[in-house]
Amino acid sequence: MDDRKLQSLGAAGAVLALSALAAAVLMHHHPHGGDGAGLVRAVHGGLIMLIAVQPAVLALVACALGWRLLTAQAAALFALGTLAAILAGTINGFVAPALGAYPAGEIALGVGAFGWELNQALARLGAIATGAGIVLFAAALWQAGWRFIGGAGVLAGGLTAALLVTGIIDMRFYGAMFTYIAQLAWLALLGGALFRAARAVSLPSTP
Repeated sequence: MDDRKLQSLGAAGAVLALSALAAAVLMHHHPHGGDGAGLVRAVHGGLIMLIAVQPAVLALVACALGWRLLTAQAAALFALGTLAAILAGTINGFVAPALGAYPAGEIALGVGAFGWELNQALARLGAIATGAGIVLFAAALWQAGWRFIGGAGVLAGGLTAALLVTGIIDMRFYGAMFTYIAQLAWLALLGGALFRAARAVSLPSTP
């Protein structure tokens, strides 16, 4: 792995950091029960657009680190996690409000409960897969000498995935907030590190 390849990802790092920070802000405004359908759609739609950016940047990181089993599996798990999160967000952000707009009695009583359970299953799968992908990316970055970013990724990705797998937390509101914010914080940290590394290379050295 040539470290200069990571240092060339300044623009991609800025995009990753900004998308993670913006997603964290939107998560802070995540709708609760009783909020209007317009707000629900806007927040979930924004989150979907923001997180869709992240696998592309991490694919570039995998290329810079060198395509091998570790980085390929990291990219695959992160992409799987993103896809599951997008599907979960689509259910809560668009399908549920559309069902709620039907007149009372037109939608079977069990449909809403089924949609909620499907959302939770996809959100949990997505968060676990994303956490595992972050751990593998962190391991590759550690091997490349990016020890602080690597260690932070093992902590953020490993802890969130482990808590979900063991059932200590779930993907209801507070568990989801903890999981998403922890994972987004690491993505913002990585993006910022890539941007700073590129800036350090581009700035002329002082005599």
